[in-house]
Amino acid sequence: MAREEKLDRLFCLGDSIGYGPNPNECLELLRSVKNLVVLQGNHEWAALNLDTAKFVMNPIAYRAILWTVKRLTSENWDYIRNLPLEAEFDHCCFFHASAHYPENWEYVRPGDCLAIRLCLEFSPQRIVFVGHTHQPTLLDSGCASVLPCSLFSDGTTYKDPGHSRLIINPGSIGQPRGGLRRPCFVIYDSETGTIAWRRLTNYNPSLTAKKILCSDLPSKLAYILMGQF
Repeated sequence: MAREEKLDRLFCLGDSIGYGPNPNECLELLRSVKNLVVLQGNHEWAALNLDTAKFVMNPIAYRAILWTVKRLTSENWDYIRNLPLEAEFDHCCFFHASAHYPENWEYVRPGDCLAIRLCLEFSPQRIVFVGHTHQPTLLDSGCASVLPCSLFSDGTTYKDPGHSRLIINPGSIGQPRGGLRRPCFVIYDSETGTIAWRRLTNYNPSLTAKKILCSDLPSKLAYILMGQF
């Protein structure tokens, strides 16, 4: 996909482990991709801070992390240990959760004016990319979603006017939520200002779901992949 789109830089906003049955394979794939910046998400952080994570994560997520840490190779331990919490490129910055104290793993959602404004205020750049919610979103200082949620079901495009401070959530590749099974990502063209959300059409989540159900991972993770939560 990166070659076809002629992308200059790729960013993974974290949580590359903790949801699925192939944590080492996922990390090794990320490590092999050129021009890819990978951030630490709260699941990588949890793997590195189990004693603290059990008090702040929901029980299902914590069980998945316990399962994951037993299987990580030493190389992948070293890899997640050195992942940064934030990155900058051009006039954009990137976080897993929020620009406001990234290590606090705050959610930035439509309608949450305090979280949105703090994220924008603490951002060192005009455009902020965040993940964490697993749902594609475009926000500005007005607090409401700039685009209706229904537009993201099949992918959509927005032209950045060039003067607003924006928060862009690309959605999720590994665990799409909101009842939609197709992985979602975003492509931003800094020259034209075009922001394009895309969904993968050739991904079969049932294969991963079956692996989850055949493992000791929480079964709910499989049902989420199948769009049942």
